[in-house]
Amino acid sequence: MGATKQKNPSGLELIYEGSVKRVFKTHEKPDRLFFHFTDDYSVFDWGKMPDTIENKGRALARMGAFFFEQLGAPEIYQRLKGSRHLERFDKTFLDARFKHPVFEGVCGVVNFGLPHHFKDLLETDGKDTSLVDSILGATPLMEVLSARVDRPELHQIDGQPTYFYPHTQAQKTAQTSGRRLVPLEIVFRFGMPAGSSLKERLEKNPDYARQLGLKTQPQEGDWLERPVIEFFTKLEPKDRLLSTQEAAHISGLNSFEFEYLTEMSFQAALALYVLFAEKGIELWDGKFEMIIDYGAHKDSADGGNSAGGILLLADSVGPDELRLIYKGVHLSKEMIRRIYRGTPWEESLKKAQLMAKGRGVADWKGIALSELKSAPERLAGDEKASIDKLYGTLANHLIGEAVFKDHPTLDQFVDGLPAKLKGDPAPRGDK
Repeated sequence: MGATKQKNPSGLELIYEGSVKRVFKTHEKPDRLFFHFTDDYSVFDWGKMPDTIENKGRALARMGAFFFEQLGAPEIYQRLKGSRHLERFDKTFLDARFKHPVFEGVCGVVNFGLPHHFKDLLETDGKDTSLVDSILGATPLMEVLSARVDRPELHQIDGQPTYFYPHTQAQKTAQTSGRRLVPLEIVFRFGMPAGSSLKERLEKNPDYARQLGLKTQPQEGDWLERPVIEFFTKLEPKDRLLSTQEAAHISGLNSFEFEYLTEMSFQAALALYVLFAEKGIELWDGKFEMIIDYGAHKDSADGGNSAGGILLLADSVGPDELRLIYKGVHLSKEMIRRIYRGTPWEESLKKAQLMAKGRGVADWKGIALSELKSAPERLAGDEKASIDKLYGTLANHLIGEAVFKDHPTLDQFVDGLPAKLKGDPAPRGDK
């Protein structure tokens, strides 16, 4: 898709700046937010790293818009049932997904696509002179529906940091209005490639595979017999694994809404898996975010009912949220993680996190900086040159047009990578 050519909306006000994304609002459209994806990057929850990646922001915006449009239309879901790409997964699991109201209900995805918060992609013309415009340059703005963020309150209970979420408190019934971010990272997994955190959890707790719905214990490099979902915190300094019970509580959703959140995540994950497979790319895992809209009233088959809200896929979808492999090479942020994995800096992060936990404090990054005197180094020259082409090349391949000129094809990019960026051999195939 192409971005709409226009000036930035007037009166943009910066309301949030993260490690890789800025969020703006405007009085012109009080129910909208505008995402600006920067060329910055982050690994290991560190925040902004010391250098940037060329074209990353624009590529993420274009790919995000592309995936929202694909997931928001029914055509991809209509291809799922007969897709040969899903044949490696358990048929009973897939049949259950295809019979669920989220899939085939009156307002199910096979008829109307998946609800989401994306509205438009605005390409600035670069001629405006305001401070905001000079910051944004010609990078697209992603226009999305706004949503309230109810941040948890941190309290020390018996010396341990404990988070309390305002929308879960019984006395805060007024919070069930408008649109609200569901404070969960919803992680879906199709397999367990090298570097997956799932491996460590399975090794520590052999029963964890059963809890995830697996009948067998996967090995590194295996595809899972069926996709699984794990829940993590979204609004805490360090992502924390949650049981389904704790995730349901933190979400602030009722049982109907939480079931739909889970089912919508499966449907979107399967659709993405097929979209990438059709482009020759393996999707191994990824994460979603959702918002819930209590101001909307739709048929229950669309994720809400008259007593509850409508769930919408939110944030963005792209290589920073996904683990992608092509010809055995990681195409997502995992390629960058591997540059830093095993370095003294990464080891210091693990130490800082243990020190913070032992002290009952949340600021492990402060410990790493002030006490361990540890900070990441910039990317080396050959690594930087390759990473600078990653996002633009991937965007061209997926969207199917030369969004970024003078970029190699995906095959040329992979073949030309330095050996150390190609990583491990291709994961094993079907069991």
